[in-house]
This record gives sequence, C-alpha cells and structure tokens, in this order.
Amino acid sequence: MILVLAVTPLFFIGGPSAVALPFIRYGWNLGHIGFFFLATGLYCSFRPITRWPQVALVLASIFILSLLLELIQHQVGRDFSSRDMLRNLVGATLALFWRARAHLHPSLISFAILLLLLDLSGFAWTAQQDLRRQNRAPLIENFEQGDSLAHWHGMTEISPDRVSEGRFAGQARLKAGHFSGVSLAPTLADWRGYQQLQLQAHNPSSRVQVLTVRINDRAHELSAQLYSDRYNQSFELTPGWNHIRVPLAAVQSAPAGRAMAMDGIYRLGLFFAQLDAPLLLTLDDIRLTSD
Repeated sequence: MILVLAVTPLFFIGGPSAVALPFIRYGWNLGHIGFFFLATGLYCSFRPITRWPQVALVLASIFILSLLLELIQHQVGRDFSSRDMLRNLVGATLALFWRARAHLHPSLISFAILLLLLDLSGFAWTAQQDLRRQNRAPLIENFEQGDSLAHWHGMTEISPDRVSEGRFAGQARLKAGHFSGVSLAPTLADWRGYQQLQLQAHNPSSRVQVLTVRINDRAHELSAQLYSDRYNQSFELTPGWNHIRVPLAAVQSAPAGRAMAMDGIYRLGLFFAQLDAPLLLTLDDIRLTSD
C-alpha cells in the first residue's frame, strides 16, 4: 500500500523530460503495468475475487480510471495515451491471474501476456537502437542500417540510386514552401573532442540552392527556442554532391549569452527557406571529425 501511494503522484509529476532518449521514456511508461499490477493485487487482498462478474467489474473500473488519469494528464501538459490505458489493463489482468485465476478466462490472460511480451520486445528494440546510435561516434548517420530513418523527421526513404559513400543514402522529397527540410532528433548527443561536423548533400537542380544547417542542444529544446539560442548557418549547394563542413567551435559559441552544451546536442536540422519548387534532397555520411 505504501508503494502504491508513493508512486501515484508520478502520474502527474516527475518522469523523464521530453528530450530524454526514447528508450528511457519507453521504460518509464512500462511502469503503468507494474503500478496497476500492484494496485489490483492490493485491491484483491481486501476484496477477494470469487466470481467472473467481479473480474469484469474490476477491469471496467480500471478502464474508467485509466481514462480519467489520461484526461487529467492531458490537462497538466502530458500527452493523452491510449497505449498507457492498455498497459494499465494488462497490469490489472496479470494481477487478477495471480489472485483469482480460476475466474479469469484463458483467452484474456493469453491476450494480456501477448501484449506484455510485445511491449517488452518494443522496449528492447528501442533501447538497442538508441544505445547503438549513441555509441557509434564519430558517425552520426550513413543510412546503411535498416532503422536509419527511425528518428528522422521529413526523410522519406533510403535509396541505393545516388550515394556518396557506401551502399545507401537518405532522400527527402521536399515540397515548395517557406521552410522545407529534415531533422534528426535525438541525434548523437556527445560532440566533445571533435573539430567539425561534415556531411554530404546532393543538389539535383541545375542552379545553386541555399541550405541552412540548424544545431541545438537539450537546453534549447526545453526553452522558448529563440533563434539566437541555437546554431544557424547557410551553405550554398552547387549542382551535384556538396561536402559541407561545420566548425564545432562556431556551434559551441552560437547561443547568445551561453555556450552550447556539446555533450548534450539534441537536434540536427537541414532546411531550405523559400523553396520555390519541389526538391529531392539526398544526404549521406554525416559524421564528426577531428581535423
């Protein structure tokens, strides 16, 4: 009971920040299963389950409580999550299996166990993906892995048709507009000990295009995200492949009034301003260098 009461406030306060690695946020959300397993088991110790209608009543109550929790969380700045509601029901079902399995239909517990295994496998896959990305410095992205697009926003495909090195490159089919581009978030976090960010960008048009590179750290992501608090620099892309070099000293000194946290980089963005026609942007071999 003490544990259940102590954990309850965490539905509304605390938890990983929005810039924590995805596997940390995923693991935190798995706590829904554990909490409702404990809470339902505690309830059963006071009100033993002896009939199927009681099982149905408990699960219906958990569903309504879960819905109320998610609605309240939405009001205090958290996202409404139907997935978390399902986790609550999984935790409750596992507790009912523990305390009243004779009154639980086998298909219900089988379904709950299946959902639990899928959730755990999803956590393991996310953790493997995040840890691999954070431990492959100086490489940030070369699009050679099957999950290369997982954290890219705006990148549409991996293609073998036009590459700078290796077998594949990333492609984004950008629409005309005021701002058109791609971003990687979270990117490799620790950029300390390196001198430059280098990347290959292909311009398929017959005229020069101006590409802007944006880099910011976690502190910026959690702030008002002022233009003056991040790195923004434009580079001219001539037709064909272009080798872009970004001095990291300029990145570190870019925010006004502070130094960018080079061990807490969060987002790498590349975009065009005032793109007047659709453009196929190809990127390859994004990495940090010491020269």
